[in-house]
Amino acid sequence: MSRADAATRIVRAAITLGATKGVGAMSLQGIAAAAGVSKALLLYHFRGKAALRDAVVDALGRASAERLRLAARATDAMHAWRALVRDETVQGEVALLGALALEADVAAEPLQRARAEREDAAVALATAVLGGLQLMPRVPAEFVGRLLLRQLDGLAAAATRDGVSVDALEAELDVFALALLSLGR
Repeated sequence: MSRADAATRIVRAAITLGATKGVGAMSLQGIAAAAGVSKALLLYHFRGKAALRDAVVDALGRASAERLRLAARATDAMHAWRALVRDETVQGEVALLGALALEADVAAEPLQRARAEREDAAVALATAVLGGLQLMPRVPAEFVGRLLLRQLDGLAAAATRDGVSVDALEAELDVFALALLSLGR
């Protein structure tokens, strides 16, 4: 296993552990065990828990932005948006990103990078959704993109915290789709 492979495996294991069991389960020993590496190797790649969490935030931000960009490029961006929200509420990675944002040992810089990258991708998605409906935004596309992110983040957090039934999730998405229609002309 190369050095880059080990670091990637460690970050992926941390994400999986955090998304399935919560931030509290992300101990260095637990992550090392999940990655199949020693704690010493983990500490070789990441100088401590804070550095590993920063790397996790970077990876989560990039992955979330890429999923948003893929949805924006879909033939039916509204359908892709709805599928993305459903997937994210099950997957737990967006909820993990939100939970890590509340942790004191996560640096502001990776959080700001993740937010900016996700917002840029969400603007592209908002533009694609409204364009697919043959609407122009009545408000700046950045505003609509931030609304998309807030809905995604809120539903992902609610699904992790409270659980969300499929019917409730579909109702939320329907209401949001109607709200998007009101933001276009």
